[in-house]
Amino acid sequence: MTDDARRDADGAAAGDPSDRLEPVQAAARQLIDAARSFLDAAEAFVDDPDALTQVVEVVSRTARDAARVAEAAGRRAAARSEAASPRSAQEADEPDDDDQGPVQHIPVS
Repeated sequence: MTDDARRDADGAAAGDPSDRLEPVQAAARQLIDAARSFLDAAEAFVDDPDALTQVVEVVSRTARDAARVAEAAGRRAAARSEAASPRSAQEADEPDDDDQGPVQHIPVS
């Protein structure tokens, strides 16, 4: 087998597992550091429940504000849509006499 055949797709030697292990170890260390940071934050909330209450209040306020903005945007879009429509909203609810729609009504005698 030639030297080229012993290399994998990344160009690392097929028999050298340490080259493949280093990125995995680095990723594992990053995960461990992230978990430690998360646990430190969780511990802070356990030690200070008022901090958790404040965070919940901020998130709740933000969610209410976002809902209010979305509702206002929806009303504005509906108003623009109604203004662009040639018929009023009441007329839109009433069926047209000339427009039978996709169903053809056939009188039976």
